[in-house]
Amino acid sequence: MFLNYLGMLTGFLLALANILNSGFEGFMRWLMVVCGLFIFMCHLKIVLDKKHNRAVNKNENNT
Repeated sequence: MFLNYLGMLTGFLLALANILNSGFEGFMRWLMVVCGLFIFMCHLKIVLDKKHNRAVNKNENNT
């Protein structure tokens, strides 16, 4: 789970760094932003799915 949070942070920082101060120009800059946001969203989806599955399993065990 820690690695998923680290992946989210890495993707977010990659996108933010390329928006604010990029070493790339034009299309490549925005490609890096999109890739950073994609990495962030993929790891966020994994984290939310794991939390949802834990909640469902907990509810099934209680009933």
